[in-house]
Amino acid sequence: MKEAEREVRIGWVAAACVIVCVLHTANIATIAATAPLLVVLTLVNPAVGLGVAVGSAALLLLVVGLAIATLVRIRRLQPGTKGRTRVIVVAISGLVHAVGFACTWALSIWAALQPGGVILGGRLDWTALQMAMPQVLEVLFWVCAVVASLGSLGMIGGSVASWFILPERGRRIFWYAADAVIAIAFLAATLLLPLAPPSDAPDAVLLPALRLTATVIFAVRAVARLLGPSLNLVEGLGFHALVAARHLRTRKSNFLAAIGILSILAVTVSSCALTTTLSVMGGFRNDLKRKILGNNAHVVIDREHRTFDRWGPVLERTRHTEGVIGAAPYVSGEVMVTSASNLAGAVLRGIDPRTVGDVVDLRANMTRGRLEYLIEPERLLDLPADEMRGPRPLETPRRIRRQRDDDESPPDGQRSSPVRDVDDLLDDPMGDMPRLPSSDIEDIDRYLRGPSPLRGPQDVLPGVIVGQELARSLRLFVGDEVNVVSPLGDLGPAGPMPKSRPFRVAGIFYSGMYEYDMKYVYVTLENAQRFLNTGDEISGIEIKVDNTDRAPVIAAALRRSIGRTDLRVQDWQQVNRNLFGALALEKLAMFIVLGIAILVAGFCVFGTLTLMVQEKGREVGVLKALGSGGGAIVQVFMIEGALIGFLGSALGLGLGYVVCFAAQHFGIGMNPEVYYIDKLPVHTDPMEFSAVGVASVVVCLVATVFPAVLASRLRPVDALRYE
Repeated sequence: MKEAEREVRIGWVAAACVIVCVLHTANIATIAATAPLLVVLTLVNPAVGLGVAVGSAALLLLVVGLAIATLVRIRRLQPGTKGRTRVIVVAISGLVHAVGFACTWALSIWAALQPGGVILGGRLDWTALQMAMPQVLEVLFWVCAVVASLGSLGMIGGSVASWFILPERGRRIFWYAADAVIAIAFLAATLLLPLAPPSDAPDAVLLPALRLTATVIFAVRAVARLLGPSLNLVEGLGFHALVAARHLRTRKSNFLAAIGILSILAVTVSSCALTTTLSVMGGFRNDLKRKILGNNAHVVIDREHRTFDRWGPVLERTRHTEGVIGAAPYVSGEVMVTSASNLAGAVLRGIDPRTVGDVVDLRANMTRGRLEYLIEPERLLDLPADEMRGPRPLETPRRIRRQRDDDESPPDGQRSSPVRDVDDLLDDPMGDMPRLPSSDIEDIDRYLRGPSPLRGPQDVLPGVIVGQELARSLRLFVGDEVNVVSPLGDLGPAGPMPKSRPFRVAGIFYSGMYEYDMKYVYVTLENAQRFLNTGDEISGIEIKVDNTDRAPVIAAALRRSIGRTDLRVQDWQQVNRNLFGALALEKLAMFIVLGIAILVAGFCVFGTLTLMVQEKGREVGVLKALGSGGGAIVQVFMIEGALIGFLGSALGLGLGYVVCFAAQHFGIGMNPEVYYIDKLPVHTDPMEFSAVGVASVVVCLVATVFPAVLASRLRPVDALRYE
């Protein structure tokens, strides 16, 4: 009796040690995740940092005390006692972690108090932390960090392994307390924290991430709590469902239970991977569609490889067609654009600046200059100083280094170097430079606008709008002069001669698609007609409709209304059918390839149920001896496969939605200079999620057929022979 009481008391000490070790590990993980926020709050209110430090120190001391008490009590047990080794691992890991964490903490505080330490401008800089330490202390810091991490892993692993040797009452109390804390945290996060970062501060993801984390933990715990009652409801559906549910929740064979859990996890992971991949591909497709529809018309009326005349009545009938909200003529031709430093091929498009905004987003995509400069090119000779700039250059190591240097204030009385000022101007003409006095700005602006002693007065040239990539390649700024060369020139003594004409850059646009920003240049319709020798003819009419999905229907109506058989009418799906067809084929291929993962999960279900048939042979024999037929046995195992598939697919779809939600609202950064997008696009489609869920359940059902048939063929005599 005394020995039993002693084991209970040792069990409570071990339980307290395990719980405190887990809480301390969670506390350290939370501090590491919210370190920048804690630094800012500490700078605003030092009491916050002091409270966190005192709480963490108290928790660490509690870990040390309970670990020592646990080691003292464990010595009274005989070697080989169940759970003795696991509890010793938890206690020793706690002590190792405490020593490593205390040393790491002390070195971090010392580095933070040094000039130029980890706190720079209200943020935490881990690189500066290493630079603030001598080399010996830096090595010691990382050794202590590794020791603390290994101790944390030992605490977590030992706690998980020691969980089921703790008193059942203690485990129950812990879960009740944990459920209460999780529910309170979920309600507080839902009421107080934002769901997504604000539009004006997309990088403020800490608070939405905390809310998402609290929601996911609450959902996981709710599913675990509802799993038992859900199986009770399944058992009430009938005899076959009762037997199937009892097979899945049996605890007699730990190996079979582990295999069943692995089968559910296999279905979960494969469903999550498939839904996430399809959502990312759908995001790329929608992003491409948005950019194409923003830079191209929804419907185009043209003549194949030729221009056409008498387009005025066609334009009027087009504008009066139901569903059309904008129409504008255009002229197109391939040209060569040359500047003082480079040359590039381009597509010249003549547009009407007054109506082009009704069809495409060129006006909204302008980053420099104005569309009005095409109509009034004389205004390009007297540009404001803030418009005589080009596109932002690429990020360079020199700019990154300069930004880091700017974080530190220069000593009093020390002025910036002229070389650095020139470096700043060459690296970033967009701004971020110290503001000059207004009188100096006026003098510089007056000098730039005045006549140059090296050249005469500038002529008024027709304006041209170029893409950002083309401007970057040709090193063009608004107001610069370029030459446009057309191969369709006059006929000379030696044959056709190219035609060249100077233009002046009236604006720079950014469409979001590299091909458009690199190839397209825009001029007025009249200048393009004269330069390309098309007379009064045009290449086509661009049309914008009120509903892009109805573009084929409106295109058919336009064919009837214009009444000209020599013209063709194409909607955006026909014009880009090769591109979107390739995307659809790639999406189908990815669905098939990743669907193999679901098939692999089906093999796991197949193996699980096959093992279950072998282990549950006695139960199957009893059922058949009581009068159950082969069809009833098949039905039992089919229900088991359906339950595994349904639970795995439900968890996989939920996890996939969480991943897609986080990627869509928080953003996964991408290099815009490589991918031309700043974050990974994601689009969740309920139909795709439903298709993946149905496919997962169907695969699991198909994988269940053979084990179910195998169980139905089992004879009661063979099943009960050795009983």
